[in-house]
Amino acid sequence: MAIYQTEAIVLGVHNWGDADKIVTFFTKERGKVRAAAFGCRRPRSPLAGGMQMFNRLEVRLSEGTKLHTVKTCSLISRNKKITEDLTTMAYASFMAEAALLFSPEGDQDTLLYERLCQIIEAFSKRNPRVTADAAVFQILEAAGMQLHIGACVHCGKKIEEAAVVNLRDGGALCTDCIDTARDVRENLPIHKDTIELIEKLSSFDWKSDEPMKIKGSALIEAEHILTGYLFYLFGKPMKSLEFLQQIAGK
Repeated sequence: MAIYQTEAIVLGVHNWGDADKIVTFFTKERGKVRAAAFGCRRPRSPLAGGMQMFNRLEVRLSEGTKLHTVKTCSLISRNKKITEDLTTMAYASFMAEAALLFSPEGDQDTLLYERLCQIIEAFSKRNPRVTADAAVFQILEAAGMQLHIGACVHCGKKIEEAAVVNLRDGGALCTDCIDTARDVRENLPIHKDTIELIEKLSSFDWKSDEPMKIKGSALIEAEHILTGYLFYLFGKPMKSLEFLQQIAGK
């Protein structure tokens, strides 16, 4: 079995057996990779500290047919705020679940890897809710699954005023085309402020230190559209969204 070394972000962790974990990495060279970390739940394991959510690591992995195996790891960075603040952890988990759902295994995407590094860093200094929303809109775009909202997806007319987003048709419909949707039950209202916000979130530069000024009503509407679209794509709620609802209910 070939052994290789790569930078990686831990985006998924599940206990396995008595002392092991199945870890899902997003790696710099190979995209999404699932690996077994044997014995890492034992306190004296050299892997114990590394196999934690959102750690950025240098890892040595041994290739396997279904699962790779973690041989060694060294920590590059850890986001303290994510690990210590439950709300930040919940929003970061939403981002992580989206990244894993929209990333095929073994496909290199260096640009997405670098963006995920920047997003995880942003959780330490920006509003976690807005950070997560921007991240998921950008992950959708990287996967080619973004909603098209700047112009009507049926006639191409620029959306100037309030309109609707049709989840099945994958974007906005102008007032003239609302009734032409393949399923009008999938229509959700969208206003100009929300269109501008989604465009801002989708193109946000993670290297920027500029604060984002956001209208609350536009954020709520954008999130309603985003979560509705994700539900439409997967046919069921995302686990991380259920976690967020539990946090909000406390």
